[in-house]
Amino acid sequence: MKAGFVLDLSSYLNDIYRCTSRDDLDEVLIETFESIGATALSGYTFPFGGAASTRQLPILSTWPESVRSAYRQQMAGDDPIMYAAMTLGMPVHFLTLESSLDFNDRGTSVLDVMRAAGFHDGVTTPVYSKPGDFAYFVAAFEEERPDLTQADLRRIKFLFSEYFYRLRELETVRMDTLSRRELQVLVAMVHDKSNTEIARLLGVSEHTVGTYVRRCFEKLNVHSRTQAVLRFVGAGTMKIPPLEP
Repeated sequence: MKAGFVLDLSSYLNDIYRCTSRDDLDEVLIETFESIGATALSGYTFPFGGAASTRQLPILSTWPESVRSAYRQQMAGDDPIMYAAMTLGMPVHFLTLESSLDFNDRGTSVLDVMRAAGFHDGVTTPVYSKPGDFAYFVAAFEEERPDLTQADLRRIKFLFSEYFYRLRELETVRMDTLSRRELQVLVAMVHDKSNTEIARLLGVSEHTVGTYVRRCFEKLNVHSRTQAVLRFVGAGTMKIPPLEP
């Protein structure tokens, strides 16, 4: 059994802040957690200061699809582990918390799926990039980890916090590269407007709108309208402005 873990937090910070892309940032986080025995990670953000019961936006997940699917269908929005972490405002250790949590049948079925996939322990924590912009992260272990100390839980929160803060910095930089017209088109996509409706609103051709959409995708490093909207809403840098021609 491992006796806690040792981390070079200074090296981690240097690695995180050398990252200039989302892919590099994710790689540093995943490799660091693998070094302490965590083999699955996930993170969700709650935009614009929404409560934990509001729509959760995914940041990352390395869970097997069986677990992701079970969580989305059975426990998302009704997760007692998440509520415990959010209520306490601090990292919580599943092994020491499980007996005190009230899982309904759906929650119990999700835990069964997690254990069937080989995960038997985890640490969950809220993190904040700034007031009103917070997220919920999970690090899962294949074995029970009674060795984890409160200091270890704080280190885990630190890893996620610095990742989240750097992610927001990178997303803000990408938003700053959008032109006024590109931002207008992106806002219209957030409002679920089609290219035809956007063209009519802005007084331009659909071909021109298509060009702006492609430029948004390139600058935000995404490949679909859904990803672009999630990147914009999840950036937490601004509230969604009204549609204006």
